Amino acid sequence: AWALAVTPLAAQEGPLRIYSAYPDEHMKALVDGFSARHPGVDVQVAVQPGEQLLSTIELELRAGRPQADVVGLNQASVASLQERHSAFAAYAPEGIDGVRQEVLDPSGTSVPACVNIYLIQYNTNSIAAGEAPENWTGLLDPKWKDQIAIADPASSQSIHSFLWFISEHLAGEGDDYGWTYFEKLAANAPRLERSHGTIRDMTASGERPIAVQLLANAQTSANRGDPTSLVWPSEGSPGEISSFAMFEAAANKPAAQAWLDYLVSPEAQALMPNALGCAPVRNDVDYTFPDGTAVGDVKLVPVDAEFIATERESQIAKFNEAFGR
Repeated sequence: AWALAVTPLAAQEGPLRIYSAYPDEHMKALVDGFSARHPGVDVQVAVQPGEQLLSTIELELRAGRPQADVVGLNQASVASLQERHSAFAAYAPEGIDGVRQEVLDPSGTSVPACVNIYLIQYNTNSIAAGEAPENWTGLLDPKWKDQIAIADPASSQSIHSFLWFISEHLAGEGDDYGWTYFEKLAANAPRLERSHGTIRDMTASGERPIAVQLLANAQTSANRGDPTSLVWPSEGSPGEISSFAMFEAAANKPAAQAWLDYLVSPEAQALMPNALGCAPVRNDVDYTFPDGTAVGDVKLVPVDAEFIATERESQIAKFNEAFGR
């Protein structure tokens, strides 16, 4: 057990307002843990899908009236907003020294909460373990026609990590990578969905029994006892850093800073697999993936957050072209 001396915040300065791309079911454990430390703070969470939340924040920043104290988005999205608007305040939380260096934001404007990783999830009632593809190109097999689900980059912020991984990182690895991959994937008529949560439920029900999925949703399926399992593709799994950032114009900066302090604490990090559903960013928190795989046995590929932030619109256009949209 960990012990940390914490001075609870008094009921002051109004609520702590959090904008989040992470669903309520993922945020609840973190909010409950924070509230136990700071019972005087009224935590108010507003949840929207990633791309919709980005649009909301863009509108508020252009009007000069951001309505939240803190936002939860992937690190690439925070970097993109910061580049355009200088919207966030740099902050080094108490305990940040315990966080793995490779996931830290050099600018200090986003605080890493956990690492979310792309994998293949499949329905075990529909697909036997020996039949599931062993690599990302396995999804191009015609036998998976009308069986696959993947997030639409026009509505999902996270899927841009996977687009970067296939179209850029693996572009020189063979004829089935780069944008050719998505042209071939389109031939299998995958279902394009707005959110990975919807995809998770479709995989669990067998409606679309195989999917390009995030660890957070695979973890939720495991927690629920859904008939699903995982494949860690041989090419590797791109890792997206889930993060939080404090607005420069935050109305309640003491509570916002306390939230960021809490996120990197061992206590909160131990909750991450069952909260945000992704791997902790501290070395002193043990974690095993929901199928029993150890972190050290997965080939993790950190994403190029700068590329994703600057090339988001062009990647959407290229994806749409590959899918004939």
